[in-house]
Amino acid sequence: MASRERISPVDAAWLRMDRPTNPMMITAVLQLEGDVPFEDVRRGIGERLLANPRFRQRVVPSRVPFALASWEEDDRFSLDTHVKRVTLGGGRDDAALRALVSELMSTPLERDRPLWDAHVVEGGKAGTVIVTRIHHAVGDGVALVKVLLGVSEGDGEREEEEPRSQAPAIVGVARASERGLLAVTARAASQIATAIRLVAIPADHPSALKGDLGPRKRAAWSKPIPLERIRSIAHQVGGKVNDVLLAAVAGGTRAYLASGDEQAGATPLRALVPMYVRGKDDAMGNHFGLVFVDLPEDGAPLDRVRVAKERMDVIKNAPDAIVAMKVLGALGLASPTVERIGVDFFTGKATLLVTNVPGPTQRVRLFGGRLASLMVWAPVSGSVGITVTLISYAGEVRMGVGADVRRLGAPEALVAAFEADLEAIERAATGRARPDAHV
Repeated sequence: MASRERISPVDAAWLRMDRPTNPMMITAVLQLEGDVPFEDVRRGIGERLLANPRFRQRVVPSRVPFALASWEEDDRFSLDTHVKRVTLGGGRDDAALRALVSELMSTPLERDRPLWDAHVVEGGKAGTVIVTRIHHAVGDGVALVKVLLGVSEGDGEREEEEPRSQAPAIVGVARASERGLLAVTARAASQIATAIRLVAIPADHPSALKGDLGPRKRAAWSKPIPLERIRSIAHQVGGKVNDVLLAAVAGGTRAYLASGDEQAGATPLRALVPMYVRGKDDAMGNHFGLVFVDLPEDGAPLDRVRVAKERMDVIKNAPDAIVAMKVLGALGLASPTVERIGVDFFTGKATLLVTNVPGPTQRVRLFGGRLASLMVWAPVSGSVGITVTLISYAGEVRMGVGADVRRLGAPEALVAAFEADLEAIERAATGRARPDAHV
């Protein structure tokens, strides 16, 4: 009989968040230079992913009511079931690839097998493309990028991982007293107060981006943006790359709403932002809490960057991420009904999810070819219908938008608004637009 490993409460919560309106899959698009033979890609995926037991395991429900499910080796596992060959039926352009990615984002993974697959797209105009889907219960975005690309700790884009912290730094208790009863009591009191504060946050303002969801999702992505441009802007305000990107997401979202005569374009909007609290970067599973961030209101472009920095600094020095992760673990131990109520309650406080996933700082080789570009879409849970994922790779960053078509039928419009706002921020920082600007 195959050995079983009990799923963690946090991973169980992500597993049960699956809904027809929000499949809990992380989707990635890896574009290789040139045409790489399918068998080379298939073999490389097998060698890279199957080295981790999780990619050979399926989820087995417990026979005991309300007990956690387990990971178990799939004795019927076949790589051919998970790695599939695809030819774009709509042509060789980006529109055909966007249609394929959108279709895959709308289609749940099969639950009776390991929770991942890869579609190898051949015949594209820019070379071989690999579209991977991995259930969030398997791991978070940071761990999955490292597994997919086979990169080491030193290869990741460390500065751009904000928000990210270790537990003692988030709690803010002096190290000298961490072992004392006073520190333990202070930490517990701080976390209780934080939990009460998070519960008291009101639902986010109504807008066209909030409302009933459907099963169809649509994907879009930006042009590559040089990280040096963004670092230069961040340096002027003493912030991080993430602060600039968050300000541009805020400005782009408001501009999109205003373009449709949406009254909410001038009202505050709130985002869910993952903050990592993991201790080991090579561990699978989920090691972050979702924190609430009020997006900067309308104002001068650099002022919005400064506001984004101030708000992120406050959150990074508060226990919000740890408390959110504990709440999610508690929901994973609760009944499915209680978890659904809890997820709906907390996700109703935000309009969109914004996450920043670090990739390698240098170009890497993958399956016998060079990785030309990398894009990722994180899933959203509960009542949230818009996800914005920022991924850095080899000195560039891209924005990917995943949208419920009932809330945002043309995510390309939000991408364009983000690009325009980022250019406005750069003009404010430099006094002019760069002649080589990509946005």
